[in-house]
Amino acid sequence: MWRSYLPWLSICAALFVSSCSYFLPTPTPLPTPTLTRTPTQMLTATRSAATPLSTRASDPTRTLTRVPTATLTPAFTPTRTPTPWPSPSGRSECTPQRFFSATLGETISFFVYLPVGYLEQTPRRYPVVYLLSGLGATMYEWPTYGACTQMDQLLQTGRVQPMIIVMPAGNDNPAGGVGSFWFNHAPPPVGNGKRWGDFIWKDLVNYIDSSYRTIPHRASRAIGGLSAGGQGALTLALTHPEVFAIVGAHSPSFRRADGSVAAFGDPTYYNQYDPIWLAQNTQTWKELTIWLDGGISDTQWGDALVGYHDLLTALSVPHAWNRFPGAHEPAYWIALTPTYLDWYSSQLMGQ
Repeated sequence: MWRSYLPWLSICAALFVSSCSYFLPTPTPLPTPTLTRTPTQMLTATRSAATPLSTRASDPTRTLTRVPTATLTPAFTPTRTPTPWPSPSGRSECTPQRFFSATLGETISFFVYLPVGYLEQTPRRYPVVYLLSGLGATMYEWPTYGACTQMDQLLQTGRVQPMIIVMPAGNDNPAGGVGSFWFNHAPPPVGNGKRWGDFIWKDLVNYIDSSYRTIPHRASRAIGGLSAGGQGALTLALTHPEVFAIVGAHSPSFRRADGSVAAFGDPTYYNQYDPIWLAQNTQTWKELTIWLDGGISDTQWGDALVGYHDLLTALSVPHAWNRFPGAHEPAYWIALTPTYLDWYSSQLMGQ
């Protein structure tokens, strides 16, 4: 499926590189913030058991486990009200970066967007949106679809608040085989045991919070993605609501442990990461603000998405539900990127 995106990506990538005057080489280290605050507590992998709410006949009995929380205590209270800051000015940055992931044992790249005003208003801190790519796509996917350029335009018109956007690599799987799917793979001999989910919620979030002027609070942190990235975003938010309070699933896939992808293992293993099983058997959704959207002409995952919407509705799970003209393709996500950014801004707590 992802190979069908290559013509789009090659065209958009050329436009992206040629039109972005703010695309810079790796920046020098950022100045130390002058804001006095309580040190950020690192997220840790301490786990405690939680009993599922119910067991379906079609799924093996399983005890769900998730990280309870590492309390993050900023020195101020995030708010959605207008800030006292002057209108931001200056330049933005959208640059590739990299860091070493202790969870994966390797160096991983990511794009980071720093909004207009970030370099000038040094005491100010910002909410963060993490955007995950679809299967087979690189970290260039969201920048190519306009995440950075659209943020600049939306900020100029005052439609959104300033936000940091992080777009990691991982789903293109440069080592071959399948992509990450943004969850912890089944252990050998079935899967490779790579903990891509832990990489996102623990390693990447901690690195971003320690390297950039973020608001280290769940209410100021959103995660979203398209296609397989949308499925991964749902998984990460439902399993770690102490880290992410807001989740957007844009044309999400709904792959399950049917034997087609070894990384998923069997249902006994994958249930703990399955957005369908998690919605049916836990109540972590009560801690989340959820957005779902898909193309009216999406013949790949459209029916599954409607089924998930119907499931959440039957379970009385509040969520934003949107169907837009289009298919499961880049043109759909390019057209809607401003809408996505507008929604994330409206939900995130800023300083």
